[in-house]
Amino acid sequence: MKAVEVKRDSGDATIQSVKDGVYEEVTDMGPENSLELRPRTKIVATLGPASADKIGELIEQGMSIARINFSHGDREDLRELINNVRKESKARQSSVGILCDLPGPKMRLGSFEGDSLELALDEEYVLRDGGELAGEGEIYLDCGGALSAVRPGDRVLVADGAAELIVEEYVENGLKARVSRAGRIATRKGLHLPDSDIQYELPTPADREWIEFAKEAGADFLGVSFVGSGDDLIRIRALAPDQLIIAKVERRVAVENLDSILEHADGLMIARGDLGVEMDLERLPIVQKDLLAAALKAGCFTITATEMLESMITTTRPTRAEVTDVANAILDRTDGIMLSAETAVGENPLEAVRTMRNIALAVEESERFQSLPDVEHAGAEVETADAVSMAAVQCAGVLGIEKIVCFSETGNTARLMSRYRPDASIFGLSPLLKTVRWMTALANVRPVPVARWSSLEDMLQEGSKMLIERGYAESGELIVFVAGVPPGIAKTTNVMKVHRIGDPIRLS
Repeated sequence: MKAVEVKRDSGDATIQSVKDGVYEEVTDMGPENSLELRPRTKIVATLGPASADKIGELIEQGMSIARINFSHGDREDLRELINNVRKESKARQSSVGILCDLPGPKMRLGSFEGDSLELALDEEYVLRDGGELAGEGEIYLDCGGALSAVRPGDRVLVADGAAELIVEEYVENGLKARVSRAGRIATRKGLHLPDSDIQYELPTPADREWIEFAKEAGADFLGVSFVGSGDDLIRIRALAPDQLIIAKVERRVAVENLDSILEHADGLMIARGDLGVEMDLERLPIVQKDLLAAALKAGCFTITATEMLESMITTTRPTRAEVTDVANAILDRTDGIMLSAETAVGENPLEAVRTMRNIALAVEESERFQSLPDVEHAGAEVETADAVSMAAVQCAGVLGIEKIVCFSETGNTARLMSRYRPDASIFGLSPLLKTVRWMTALANVRPVPVARWSSLEDMLQEGSKMLIERGYAESGELIVFVAGVPPGIAKTTNVMKVHRIGDPIRLS
């Protein structure tokens, strides 16, 4: 989580609390609720009318991150939703992250008589800029003047790809276009201009207001829509330094500028809905695999999204193809798998989360998953923390140790170890609630809030005691501990110890 900067007091370099609670320390660990078996792969569930009153049950079924889409709902309703996530997660002693999606720029159709229009193959229309009611032979594109960037030969995908037109020539106050793929379109549906060099303003003025709201309301992650390059993320980062930034890859240009985006993002969301409109559908599976592989190499966590269990909006059982889709994303080592309409407006939100959890558990228990090749060192991060993290993973593998315990101020060490996808489970311990919530996005990592301990000996002694008390480990079990000395300072991971729980702590 490379963007995190730790607040320090100029006198003693210990981490301080700040007014908005970003660095609020854990004062009472409380009895961690073991819940039921959870998969290593994290489940992201979108909240909406169907699930707003079922947040506690979603957590119990396996939700690790609650997604809130700022494109829907007013501020007071969204604030209440965020507060309820915190309340329900606290009641269950379960760490749950909150991801808030920024709306981003919106390009939509204008309106039509009767609210829809059937486009027949080879019909000609004049495309005009604006959101007005279309007359005969017209289609209005409400895209903030972006129509000026469209050239003859460019494609115009309308109603989220339901139909397609090819621009043929300029005409007075518009563009003449011919229907190349027939379909029905409707008032205010989305549109895409994948071949046109459109310069989006990111963040939009509305996004800036939503960022301030997200900060005030206590969001953990910001999902940035319609990212085109790393420069977009730099501007977002300046406005929200205390949130992790997830770049939503939903434009062809984002795939082309992936290296720049990975350099400045904490996480990557493969938003297959819009991305599948902007590029040929047959390319999408390979692009998805390439994005997941590149992000894993770069140390960015990933979320695979859109239509994963789409049929469960109205049914209690997914299709075989959907099950296979979820399984393949897990086999490609995505950190998270996301439900959108399935939990936001679907008829069976709890069953959708339960189904996704069960698929993930089945895949992760399979011989194929367990025999996936080891992740190689990327070579980009050469700090001590990375070397110690890699050594801890290798040590656990050689000795057959099933648990790695990581003490972390910022979550960065847990991220580094998660990247290597060890067979062992990683317990990410932190005295900072914000860090605990950030770790909810990392595969293989179970975030655990703990009190702050003043010495390495106390960290190991009390950490071992906590594992036994909460049922995570047994006396006599070998554990790999990873920590930093002196405690309480970020980016000082420099200690790895193989420890048998119950043995005396001897460090000198």
